[in-house]
Amino acid sequence: MDVILHCSDSSWGNAAMIDGWHRQRGFSNGYGVHIGYHFVILNSRLNLAKTNNYVDGWIETGRPIDDNDKFEWDEKAAATLGKNNCIQICLIGKSGSFTIKQLKSLESLLLLLKKQFHDIRVYQHSDFNPVNKPHCAGFTPKQMLQFNELVKK
Repeated sequence: MDVILHCSDSSWGNAAMIDGWHRQRGFSNGYGVHIGYHFVILNSRLNLAKTNNYVDGWIETGRPIDDNDKFEWDEKAAATLGKNNCIQICLIGKSGSFTIKQLKSLESLLLLLKKQFHDIRVYQHSDFNPVNKPHCAGFTPKQMLQFNELVKK
């Protein structure tokens, strides 16, 4: 299973806000879910003026996936053109500017996905959309190597 990492390109937000942004862009999965990502990893910024360090690193669900190792049509994403049959994870923040708690949560989530789907390969959105390089999600080659080594163990 391929996993594709994204950044929200905003310094604040959550899954509900992204759902609204994606609704405005016309994304939908037929069940009234507009968010294109399966998971969103929060930072501590709730909006432009408010922060809450308690939520830093929280993982929220976007488009639902069930707990088996089959990826059915109703679990498809709407986040990477031509690669919507992959798990899509969005980290709140500008490209490459994530908190330590977000990175630790990402690693935990990748390990859970490995347990569920067995064979995991990790990419970032800019790997499939060269126009976005290096903006989405802004991970370095070294970080991407570390994520992929983590899920090979």
